[in-house]
Amino acid sequence: MIGVHLSTNAARYPEATAMVFGPHRCSYKALYERCCRLANAMAGRGVGRGDCVAGLMNNCHQFIEILFAAAKLGAIFAPINFRLSAREVGQVLDDSLPKLMFVGRSVLPSIDELRGRPSLPQQIILVADQPYADEPCGAEDIYETWIGSHPADAPETTVASSDALLLMHSSGTTGQPKGAVWTQVTTLCSAHAKIIDFGLTQNDATAVFGPLFHVGPLMDLAVPVLLRGGKLVIGATTGFDPVRLLRTIEDERPTVMTVYPTMWRRILALGDLAGYDLASLRLVFTGGEPIPVPVLRGIYERFPQAGFINTYGSTEGGPITTFLAPEDSRRKIGSVGKPAFSVDIRIGDEWDRPLGPGQVGELLVRSPFVCTGYWRRSEETASAMRNGWWHTGDLAWCDEEGFVWIAGRKKDMIISGAENVYPIEVERVIAQLSGVADVAVIGVPDEEWGEAVAAYVVPEPGISLDPAGIVEHCRRNMASYKKPRHVIFVSALPRTTVNKVSKATLRVWFSRKSLGNQVLSPEGGQM
Repeated sequence: MIGVHLSTNAARYPEATAMVFGPHRCSYKALYERCCRLANAMAGRGVGRGDCVAGLMNNCHQFIEILFAAAKLGAIFAPINFRLSAREVGQVLDDSLPKLMFVGRSVLPSIDELRGRPSLPQQIILVADQPYADEPCGAEDIYETWIGSHPADAPETTVASSDALLLMHSSGTTGQPKGAVWTQVTTLCSAHAKIIDFGLTQNDATAVFGPLFHVGPLMDLAVPVLLRGGKLVIGATTGFDPVRLLRTIEDERPTVMTVYPTMWRRILALGDLAGYDLASLRLVFTGGEPIPVPVLRGIYERFPQAGFINTYGSTEGGPITTFLAPEDSRRKIGSVGKPAFSVDIRIGDEWDRPLGPGQVGELLVRSPFVCTGYWRRSEETASAMRNGWWHTGDLAWCDEEGFVWIAGRKKDMIISGAENVYPIEVERVIAQLSGVADVAVIGVPDEEWGEAVAAYVVPEPGISLDPAGIVEHCRRNMASYKKPRHVIFVSALPRTTVNKVSKATLRVWFSRKSLGNQVLSPEGGQM
């Protein structure tokens, strides 16, 4: 399926630049030949249709080559979050049982800790996953010598559209990794939806600085642009540098690009961007987590020449399930828009019945690029896929015009005095206050009301905020029962390995002591 697209592009645009990673530049003809050589090399190690190969590495050009080589063999690629501990990596290996594993030099110590684990493959291929290494490591020579010793002919393997292609792992609520299964056709349909919705052509280019082991950075634009014949620029995923991102835009001239909320904050913190040539961008995207309205306004101001698209998606339900088009970005600021091409959504009650405008319920989705379920977890698949709908676990509502607004995670909803409070609504109101750099809201036990609202607030550097003023601001802008009863100032919010706010950690912080209005460090101790 997607392997055929690569072959087609090699014939149509043989000399066009397909991929850039640091000093490595590759044409479509060269990329096709490298992927065929890698596929034949993998086959020589016993990898065939239905076998799993794992990848633990920072962003690099080899990541894309492994994906397309696996596609040509009918094998399954399981990219692993390089931020995981050795124990967590071991859990993913136990779940996926790969026959072969590619490991980046930068994360090799994690593998050293797993020696002797039965699920760790005996066959490990080292790759150079840093674009500008300080010294030669030999990893590039090993990889290059290995694939260079195999023919560039396409493997003679029959691949079915229903064959699994990707295992995209997430931890869920149990902490145990679950591999969402993406088939060949799932991947293709997801890419086609982006090509249609965003008018991608072979003249488009994208730069990806988010980690490719996530379905968003991989499938929002990277794979769609490659399948369309455009240029993919792969950014480094260690030590995000907003200046390097801006310089990359100047040098490589991407036309479409996804930048995640944490990255946007760092870019806006640079101040005036007039010294950078950003004119090549026609569309800029964000997603992955809710983005505060003040940040959105900052993006509109600094990137006036580019259409801005706010997206919503998930590993299981598909990346860019809904999106807010540029023409509605100011009128519906904060919304995640309407369903993408081929996507159907429903806001459902506890029996999956559709709810009307303004009513909050679980966001259900069905489309050709919803995952087919969890790898070897039939019960969890059946729980999430019911009546033809994938249950995302996200709460949302639609307005009268059909625009979707995310209300938060179902498990994070606060019930205070029998009233439902949605953390994201409180977070948005607090984020409007001058001097607030970041905020997260959780529910905490309360003897009188059952649960109460607690707000963890990160002030901007040098700014002193008044807890009572924050509470009063909330009282003026929403129902009184939604205002926080606890305001806790912290220097930074705790984040998970996928860079989302860890509300579980915030609950632990709160449970350890009665905090009142103390100022805390990121570790939960007093400053």
